[in-house]
Amino acid sequence: MSKHIFQKVANVLVYLFFLSATVYTLVGPSPDDVVITDGQTYITPSYWIEYVWTLIHLLLGGFVIYQWFEPAHEAAIHGVGWHFVISVLLSSAWLALLQRGHFIIGFIFVLLTAASVTCVFYKLTKDYPSNGWADKLFVHAPFSLWHGWIVFSAVVNLFQAFTSIKEDGPSIWIRILVILAIVFLTSTAIGYVEYKKHKGDVTGAVVIGLGLLSVFTNQHDAWIHWSALAGAVITLLYPARPYVCKLVGRDSNTENAPLLG
Repeated sequence: MSKHIFQKVANVLVYLFFLSATVYTLVGPSPDDVVITDGQTYITPSYWIEYVWTLIHLLLGGFVIYQWFEPAHEAAIHGVGWHFVISVLLSSAWLALLQRGHFIIGFIFVLLTAASVTCVFYKLTKDYPSNGWADKLFVHAPFSLWHGWIVFSAVVNLFQAFTSIKEDGPSIWIRILVILAIVFLTSTAIGYVEYKKHKGDVTGAVVIGLGLLSVFTNQHDAWIHWSALAGAVITLLYPARPYVCKLVGRDSNTENAPLLG
């Protein structure tokens, strides 16, 4: 029992650290102009997508409070486990590296973060289904959102690490790579919805869809601009497919896919 209390206290402490580190990146000194310029790519999204990150922080705050209540105990201790602490520390290091322009090392850390969050995502989906609105909102939702966000961020960070903006615009190869990245993100979002049919996860798909929409609003090269819009439309509309099928009288294996995992 004392071990469980220690784990829960550790969750609270790392969350407070995570929150303070994120707030510092927002209100603290801005990165150098060189870092900002070097961080721009042909898949960089509009700034407004960062509000998803704010929502994730709020829901993770709900998780560290809800974990103290009995209904959340099993999922928090055995479902999330120590991966919350690991994910927070890795994510904090990743954000600090990006602030300093270390995009290649940052990409390694975002992959490590994605691996840790993925462990939580699949463990909760497989072994700890939600048993009420509180479980959905404060256990499943934050990690579904975080998983979708970290997948989208990893793709953006990949382009930050190995590509840059050119005065004469993107080359044909960069256009192809960005479009392939958009296809990958769209396919991943569809995979969220289709994941094990009745266990489909719409939340992660919506995050990626909004991410693609933010790429559309920020990128003006026609090939990238309209490809991102197409990916966003497909991604945001696809979760409605089972309900449309039901409405028109067609059977769908995913019509009961839960909203929050």
